[in-house]
Amino acid sequence: MHITKLLLGNIGAYYGPSHAFDFETTKERNVVLLGGKNGAGKTTILESLRIVLFGSMAYGFMVDNEPYFKKILSLLNRKAVQSGENKYQIRLEYTSIEEFEPTRYVIIRHWHFKKGKLREEFSVQRNGVHLNNQEQSDFQNRLREEMPPRLFELCLFDGEDISRIVSDEKIPEYLSESGKILFNLDLFMNLEKDLQTYRMQYAQKNASAAKEIADQQELMNKIAELQTIVEEKASLIVLSEDEITHLNDEIKQHKKDFDEHGGLQREERQRLASQVNVIENERKANTEQIRSFTNSLLPFYIAKDLLSKVVKQLDLEKENESFEYVSSALEIEKLNALVHQLQKSNVSLDIAQLHKGILEIMQPENIQLIHRASFAQRSEIHNLFKQIEQIDPKQYIQLYDRNAELLIEAQRLRKAIEVNDQSSEFREILAQIETKTKRVEQLRLLIEHYNKEIHEATETIRLHTAAANKITDKIREYHKAENSFAMTEKLLLVSQRFRDRQWRKKLDDVANEATKMVNILFRKKEYIDRIHIDHSTFELHLYNRQQHLITKERLSAGEKEMLMLTVIWAMFKVSGWKLPFVFDTLMGRLDQDHKRALIQHFIPRCGDQVLMFTTDSEVSKEQYELLKDITAKCYTLEFDQAMDSAKIVKGRYFTISEESNQL
Repeated sequence: MHITKLLLGNIGAYYGPSHAFDFETTKERNVVLLGGKNGAGKTTILESLRIVLFGSMAYGFMVDNEPYFKKILSLLNRKAVQSGENKYQIRLEYTSIEEFEPTRYVIIRHWHFKKGKLREEFSVQRNGVHLNNQEQSDFQNRLREEMPPRLFELCLFDGEDISRIVSDEKIPEYLSESGKILFNLDLFMNLEKDLQTYRMQYAQKNASAAKEIADQQELMNKIAELQTIVEEKASLIVLSEDEITHLNDEIKQHKKDFDEHGGLQREERQRLASQVNVIENERKANTEQIRSFTNSLLPFYIAKDLLSKVVKQLDLEKENESFEYVSSALEIEKLNALVHQLQKSNVSLDIAQLHKGILEIMQPENIQLIHRASFAQRSEIHNLFKQIEQIDPKQYIQLYDRNAELLIEAQRLRKAIEVNDQSSEFREILAQIETKTKRVEQLRLLIEHYNKEIHEATETIRLHTAAANKITDKIREYHKAENSFAMTEKLLLVSQRFRDRQWRKKLDDVANEATKMVNILFRKKEYIDRIHIDHSTFELHLYNRQQHLITKERLSAGEKEMLMLTVIWAMFKVSGWKLPFVFDTLMGRLDQDHKRALIQHFIPRCGDQVLMFTTDSEVSKEQYELLKDITAKCYTLEFDQAMDSAKIVKGRYFTISEESNQL
């Protein structure tokens, strides 16, 4: 379909019988540029295109009913309605290729009031010839089959809707729904529904067969759900493994950078800190040993000679104690009695002289009593002296030297840890290593969980499949002679397999085309090396040249919208549909570079006809100069307050351009 003209009479903001737009374009100049501020009438044009083509079906109604006429009444120009005008129309002219020949169509829908109620009239001309009622009905049916309203809606790209789809992360849902329409896969889905309905109806002839079929269908639905879960989990495992590989590569690089800059890995830092603790404990033990020696034995070691004299003095005093004890115990009376006893033996003895002689024998020489120590005190001094004699001073000197060495080593280790801890770069690298290591562990746990779920789902699928096969055998017994049932089963299987293969093929083709366009549009050349679209979840996966997954969070909002547009464009290209692209405020949220890329590379590749609806803030003078080379027609929509009507200014884009010969 190639739209050539649109005429509005008393529709929306357009007051008056004839407001015309010439939409004729060429391959070299495929753009019709329509600029207007909010409220100037851009939305009315889009709404009119829907209504003139599809009538009540544009709003989802199968027939012209009261809700439909309420919608139309709200679209009619208020001033015309209030002034009693009774002619409102939308006229569309377009060409279509039929049997390899261009065919020109004129579609007119006009409304008038009759007895206070709104009525609609519809007419079609083909190559200048009016179609009769039957031909018009056939034309509408064919139009709805060849270009359903939902397909036409896909051609209308609202910048706000695209931004909303991207921000709400609804791209998979959009791809799923639009792909069914663009690739005609909804036809197969409808066929499958019809076949299943037929199968159920046919099976109702036999109550047992109907129950078996219902049970089988329930099992097949469960199997399909479980298979979807398995595919989703398998896809998540692949993504998680890719992310783990990517994270491990980054962790390895961080550690390499860390080592190259003298940083300490966490394990190494802990090892050094442990060494410092061991050193400090040894120094503490050595210091305690030195302190104990200093506080207890050192003074006595210094006075070792004097202590030796004290020991000797104590020994002498001990002998003197013995003498004093004997002296006090050896009484003269007792000695006299002894002597008398001895004299009986006729020995003459001088008792006093004997007593004195005995004491002189026992008295220690040159003794001067100083300490008069007790037995316990003498024992303590003797033990102390033995300890002093056993002391090797080299041992404590070695302890001092060892502590000095340990102090230097501890200072060296602390310096390495301190330098590492004070470096913000090292802290950042360590934090990244720790964060990514935790993420890797989380992903491994997730993979473990996913594998468990896959195993459980696979086992359930096996059980359900076995049960379904048994039911299938029973059903075949019911319908051995019924070829139609077997044919239905085959058709269902063929349709499902074909649809699945088509999805895979089409989505792969879309991904390839989108990859080419993305690398043309993005500022970062060859940033995205490959795009993959999961055929079951319709998730977009982006990969760089190293085949590492690029998370979509790394893309800017503008890049996400560009990616969305690129995928949509690729879907239209792969589908082969030749329809006009209609962009409404497409570039409102894009930066200057992205706008330039769209104008230079994207829009010229959008087919033979592109209708661009823009606001005054959307396209600058620089961008208009780029658009001008690919623009066939240019209009500015202005609202005339005096006339209370939208005004169409041909050949001018706001205040940027004036009418040119080309336009």
